[in-house]
Amino acid sequence: MGDGSVVEKMQGKINPESVKKKFDMTTNETAYYACKPTMLAFSAKYILCVMILVVHLFFWWSDGADLGDDTNGFIQLLVSVAGWLGIAGFVFIMLIVTWFNRFMNWSSSSGWYTTSMLIITITPGIFVIEDVIVTVSGWFGAEYAGMLPSWDNSWFLILGFGYFAIMLSLTIWYNRAFNYAISDRTIYLKKDFMLNHTLHNIPLADINNLKLDIPWYGRILGFGTVNMLTASGFGVRHESISISTGGAVDTVTSAQSGFLRKMLRLFIVMISLQRTRQDMDTSEPEDCLYGVAKPMEVYKLVNELMVQRVDQIHTTSVAHDEPAVEQSQAEEAASEETLSDLVD
Repeated sequence: MGDGSVVEKMQGKINPESVKKKFDMTTNETAYYACKPTMLAFSAKYILCVMILVVHLFFWWSDGADLGDDTNGFIQLLVSVAGWLGIAGFVFIMLIVTWFNRFMNWSSSSGWYTTSMLIITITPGIFVIEDVIVTVSGWFGAEYAGMLPSWDNSWFLILGFGYFAIMLSLTIWYNRAFNYAISDRTIYLKKDFMLNHTLHNIPLADINNLKLDIPWYGRILGFGTVNMLTASGFGVRHESISISTGGAVDTVTSAQSGFLRKMLRLFIVMISLQRTRQDMDTSEPEDCLYGVAKPMEVYKLVNELMVQRVDQIHTTSVAHDEPAVEQSQAEEAASEETLSDLVD
């Protein structure tokens, strides 16, 4: 299959006029393709939502679990430890999940997801803190009864499904917030999420390099990312920043800090620590053709349209230069005739 047939095949999958109207293309443009990220490209975010639910369900189940003698010993140990630690164990496990997700620098390692995970982690602790405040205030004769109900393990079930529904809904919304289009002149990257609306146009003539990124699971599931690198720096390589080990030690061992402050700083350091990675910016759906289906065909389409656009610009430039060359030749010939007349 030649490149020309790829262009025709991709255009046959869309309604060109509808795509032009949706992305507000110019009248001289021809739309060739439109798509959005596949749901599978956000699999890390969906798995994280499921992990939140699983941890909550485990601590809810462990409180009243009736294990027989034939139950695996490791499971019995986990249930015993979870029942003994209670909320403290939940917070510890959730902090490990949050740290690991942040450290691995996946698509779900953004600050938004990390903040959400920390809120989910400390929620049971808020119940406990309020119970302590009610108890202490009662010692001093205060009648503060608290705003929250008393904690029991059924809250793990309620909070688990509640947070799972919220995180899953926002992830699906985020997944569907991106739309991409390709014309014979421009690549369009559109985002509509909550109150945020952006539309980025990348002229094909400005693209210096393309990168096709298909992870191993993307090869199995049939999706990948096409990243564009321009002279202006769009899509340029970047390096994620992490806190060095020496900096962490200096932060924790400051002689002027108390024990609680040291522990708080250590906690912040561990949560903010990320695995350093240097690569082209292929993790932000608003900056590339992220997680698209059949990425090789999309890559070939963009590459072919880039070549056509460059050839078109070159042909137009040559056509504009030809009259100037002819005029210059005519002036040179006239000058030679004038010179020969003077000699005669």
